[in-house]
Amino acid sequence: MRKFILTLFLMLLCAYSYAGPMDTVDNAGLQKVIRSFKGKTMVVFWAPWCPHCMRELRMLRENPDFLKNNNIQVVGITKEKDYSFAVSTVKEEKFPFRFFIGTPDLYKELMKIDAVPYTRVYGHDGNLIDDEYGSQKLEDLKLMLD
Repeated sequence: MRKFILTLFLMLLCAYSYAGPMDTVDNAGLQKVIRSFKGKTMVVFWAPWCPHCMRELRMLRENPDFLKNNNIQVVGITKEKDYSFAVSTVKEEKFPFRFFIGTPDLYKELMKIDAVPYTRVYGHDGNLIDDEYGSQKLEDLKLMLD
């Protein structure tokens, strides 16, 4: 019996060590996330099936010093239709960022065209600093911060 309980406990522990369900966020909720951080927030609108999105998110993951030195938090937002694929991708890639499902109104309010990746950089006051469509390189992101 003890062996069964220990096995069950270990299985549950492993299951919860990966990315869980993503919360839904609208523009007001996104502003709360941005304003709760004392640095800049890089919001990446992405899709798990998009190779350009994946390249940008991997590049950010692989450059933690860039994020730390520039005091940046990364937030990923995807659409409801990509929910299951997005959760499994975040889990598989072990992305250390916060991820949300954006409401249709959030996409309507913030995106000029419906294309990903789309990266927006905000100051800690919630004001937009810069935004760019397409996969960004580290050099591009450095320019977006100014």
